Amino acid sequence: MNRFAAAALPLALLGALASCAPTITDTAGRLVNAVSGQEGRVLFLGGFQPRPVVVGTPDNVTVQLGQDLYSGKYSVIGNQNALGVSFGFGVGSSFGGDSGDRRSGYGGLRTSAEARNPTGPGNLILKTQRLNTAAVKTITCDFQADASGHGVGNCKGSDGSTYALQF
Repeated sequence: MNRFAAAALPLALLGALASCAPTITDTAGRLVNAVSGQEGRVLFLGGFQPRPVVVGTPDNVTVQLGQDLYSGKYSVIGNQNALGVSFGFGVGSSFGGDSGDRRSGYGGLRTSAEARNPTGPGNLILKTQRLNTAAVKTITCDFQADASGHGVGNCKGSDGSTYALQF
């Protein structure tokens, strides 16, 4: 077996395995009432993606909370597409006083936790559909999301309820 065939075989096997993997299209999370503990399911349709709200686009999130079904849109802004690498160079030296200890160093490629996993602020606005004479209920949330699509936040309902959001 030549080198090319030996290298191509593992790549072909990985491709075959990847084609069998399920496609994740939706991202789920939860919404929990801070007083009662009632928990609802949050579903980001099409998966969670950093994006601004565009007028005329369909709702991109649903929440089932008890008997109520909410739908709405979320928006995330911020530096979600950072490369995760920063470059720095520094030269320094230090003299150790009486000991005569001399150190010098040169900087190089540096990364920071914030650059590797930036967060962006977002908000979520949900409402129920008007059924018969029932009033429309709303929930608004402010959250922080990272580049991997995970986030936490706080929400407030039109009835004064407060919620914790996790996804």
